[in-house]
Amino acid sequence: MTSIMTPEAFASTRFDYLIAGGGTAGLVLANRLTEIPTVSVGVIEAGQDLTDDVNVTTPLYMFGMLGNPKYDWGFISEPQEALDGLRVAQGRGKMLGGSSGINFMQFTFASRADLDDWEILGNTGWNYESMAPYYKKFENFQGARPEQESVGLNSFIKEDVHGHGGPINASFSPGYTPIQAAWPETMANLGLAPNGDPRDGVSLGGYTNPMVMTRGKSQRSFAGNSYWKPFAKRPNLHTVTQAVVRNIVFSNDRSGDLVATGLNFTANNQSFIANATREVIVSGGTMKSPQMLELSGVGDSKLLQSFGIGTLIDNPNVGENLQDHPQCGVPFVPNDGELTFDDIYDDERRAFWTRIYQENGTGILAGGVSQTAQLSWTQILDQDKKNRPKEMVAKYYNGSSIGLRPGVKAQLDLTAKKLLDPNEQAVQTGGSAGGSKPAPGQENKNAFVGGFVAHPFSRGYVHIKSTDPNDDPKFDPRYLSHPLDYEVLADLQFFNYKAATTPPLSNHLKGNGTFLAPPLTELNETSVRDLINVGFITGWHVVGTCAMMPRDQGGVVDTRLKVYGTKNVRVVDASITPLHVRGNTVSLTYAIAEKAADIIKADLGGMNGTVVGSAGGPQAFVGGGTASAVNMVSLLMSVICMAVLLLV
Repeated sequence: MTSIMTPEAFASTRFDYLIAGGGTAGLVLANRLTEIPTVSVGVIEAGQDLTDDVNVTTPLYMFGMLGNPKYDWGFISEPQEALDGLRVAQGRGKMLGGSSGINFMQFTFASRADLDDWEILGNTGWNYESMAPYYKKFENFQGARPEQESVGLNSFIKEDVHGHGGPINASFSPGYTPIQAAWPETMANLGLAPNGDPRDGVSLGGYTNPMVMTRGKSQRSFAGNSYWKPFAKRPNLHTVTQAVVRNIVFSNDRSGDLVATGLNFTANNQSFIANATREVIVSGGTMKSPQMLELSGVGDSKLLQSFGIGTLIDNPNVGENLQDHPQCGVPFVPNDGELTFDDIYDDERRAFWTRIYQENGTGILAGGVSQTAQLSWTQILDQDKKNRPKEMVAKYYNGSSIGLRPGVKAQLDLTAKKLLDPNEQAVQTGGSAGGSKPAPGQENKNAFVGGFVAHPFSRGYVHIKSTDPNDDPKFDPRYLSHPLDYEVLADLQFFNYKAATTPPLSNHLKGNGTFLAPPLTELNETSVRDLINVGFITGWHVVGTCAMMPRDQGGVVDTRLKVYGTKNVRVVDASITPLHVRGNTVSLTYAIAEKAADIIKADLGGMNGTVVGSAGGPQAFVGGGTASAVNMVSLLMSVICMAVLLLV
């Protein structure tokens, strides 16, 4: 059996589960559900199978995929009022594996408080302790190469908080430039060395972080080549690519909660219907999942009526609560002769580094954005400004719910608490040695120290702007619409400058870090506003548009990720995030999907007994573990599942 089906063959197959979107979360689900041999799963993906594409697998080529329609959906925001009308690009992966195939491969994690806050917001069973096993389940921590041990890359790592044996490899890059290599010592000289392994959910500090990379080969490890490709020929896993989901098909019975029977999709300019006997799972990501729901008649009735779409479930929360990490950096000029990632834009140098990479998996092509610092607001401030967080929160947030959507006040109360806590992360920043493509005829040696606000106050939305699923939705993140986001981001730019002027990082920059890249000549209270207006970018960490919350508090899905008002439609991806977390969201998405897979398996089994799987807790079906354990349990589960399927 081929791993990818024709649209005709796919539409003629009857599935237990249909997954709308073969991105990061969708492929985790496809893998875990088809561990049960008697369960059939169909995956509909708009992009291609690019698991062997050199631009995807080679770490440093990540810079070239953003904005390229082969790899990237290329969403563009509405003009941002707080950024002087700037329209901000939002890259989202368009391939099997989704954004895990185009992201910058940083491997950072939510804090303990971040996930505990989810439960405080009404999501019983979703907290740090319940999520920690799933973070371990997807991870295979490989650490540093033996020859890297002498530079202390593993010095802050606690092996027991990492996962071993999961599908996603995590290791340290063997390709650091001198500018990058200076980062950990620079942070230590500022008194900001890591106080533990940030994977533990509490530690802060500046360090070199692992990347989602296979040690040795130094290739990207992502959902496409780790969760899907090795298992793509399972007889119960079916995939169709370059196919766009139009809407969910519901049964004609409107007497109670809606029952989904399939998905309407288009491919090769033809329309098809795929059928599901058990569930439809929407995994289009934060940008596409609300669009799919709205095109299916699930959303704000006023919006749906304006496009002539009949309302099946009136829920104005769909597409709202969008949160992203607002980001900006300060540009510097490296000393003459400094090695930067800009080498890849010179044909001769690119050929040299390609040869090195192909021979032994080292050099700058094995590198990326891997120097970071997870810091509280207090930590980035000079001594005479340590009271500033308290003053700014008092000035700009009084705890009122006036003008806020349902449930947002409770979110912002928790966010304000974290901003004021000197032991909770407020920003993530880091140093990068180039990577942006120069203008024609210009050399572009550059370096940046930049980062993002980890817990934003601003809220935006994603909504349909036509009935065509091929049209991008209207995307308005409303970046910096809350003044606290601006204040934190502005303070971060002054810290970035301070880091660049601190040795040993300063030793690699012109003027010891005081020489800024044009057109910036100095950094002050006036120019920092101009810098943010011009240099603002997204953190590429959009979440929240199908939030898991009580329905009257802004929710779209419940704690079992079922869409309110339906019997068998779930959303599983980063869009269910009720309140943003620190760090990069790929690790969060993997953990959400792993937990969701066990929820779905438990609902499928409906058994009183339990089987312990690799996540370490009670599960209805095993999701990993040793090969012998999997074989034994799979055999047992096959018999049980066959009986269950025959009975229902």
